[in-house]
Amino acid sequence: MIKNKNAYAWLLLILLSLIWGSSPILIKKSLVSLGPFEIGALRLSFAAIVLIPFLSKNFKEVKKEDIPILFISGIVGNVIPYFLYPIAQTNIDSGTSGVLTSLTPFFALLIGVFFYKLKATKNNIIGLTIGFSGTAALILLSENTDANQSNLYGLYVVLATILYGINLNLVKYHLNHLKPVTITSFSIVLILPITVYILFAHTPFLTHMQSFNTYKNEFIYVFILGILSTSIATLIFYNLIKIKDTVFASTVTYLMPIVAVVIGILDGEIVNLYQLSGMGLIILGVYINSIKK
Repeated sequence: MIKNKNAYAWLLLILLSLIWGSSPILIKKSLVSLGPFEIGALRLSFAAIVLIPFLSKNFKEVKKEDIPILFISGIVGNVIPYFLYPIAQTNIDSGTSGVLTSLTPFFALLIGVFFYKLKATKNNIIGLTIGFSGTAALILLSENTDANQSNLYGLYVVLATILYGINLNLVKYHLNHLKPVTITSFSIVLILPITVYILFAHTPFLTHMQSFNTYKNEFIYVFILGILSTSIATLIFYNLIKIKDTVFASTVTYLMPIVAVVIGILDGEIVNLYQLSGMGLIILGVYINSIKK
C-alpha cells in the first residue's frame, strides 16, 4: 500500500515526462531511413508482443462490454496518434512536436466538461490557460525558417492531442474498474492485427529486414519507442489516472515539451529566449493546475 499517493503520483509524472519527452527525438532519428507508417506499425507491434503475456493473467477481469471500449481506446489512443507523429515530424522538429503535445490537457478537459459533466475548477482553468499560453509562445515565437509548412504539419500533432483527450476520458469513465496493466495490454494487443497488416502490406519492412545492418540503428530506436515509450509509459500513464485524475495525468504533456526541447537543443535544434519564457509558463501552469482549491 502506497502511503503518500501524492508524492508517488508526482514521481510517476516526472518519470513519464522524461520517457515521453525523449520520444520525438527517437522518431526523428528513426525517420532517417524509415517511413512514418513503418515506424508507427513497428512501434505498436513491438509494444503488443511484449504485452501479450499479461493477457492470460488479466483475462478474467475483462467483461464482454469492455472489449469494444478497449479496442476503441487502442485505435484512438495508440494506432492513429502513433502514425500522425512520424508524419508530422517529416516537416517539424522534435522540440515543436513535443511542445504541441501539451494541448492534450486542454482537449481532455473540454471533452470531460462537454460530454462527461466534469466540473472544471478555477485552478484547472487558470493552470491550463497559463500552460496553453506557454505552449503558444513556444510555437509562435520559434525561429523556424518555414513557419507556414511547420504549422500545417503541426496540425497532425494537434489532431493526435484531440484523440488523446478522447482516450483519457474513455479510460477514466468507462475503464476505471480495470487495472492499468489490463487496460494497457488489452488495448494495445487488440489492435495488433491492424498494425501487423499495415507493417507487412503497406511498408517496405520486409525489404529493410533483408538489409538489416543498414537499418539497424533505426530499428533499435523504434524498438525503444515500442517498449519504453509505449508499453511501459502507457502502464505508468494509466496508473496516474487511477491514482489522481485525467487532468493531472494529462499534465505530463506540459512537462514533456521541456524535455523534448532540451533534447532537441542538444541535437542541434534552435531555441530562443521567448521559447524559454514559454517553458516557464508551462511549469507554472502545471503547478496551478495541480492545486485542488
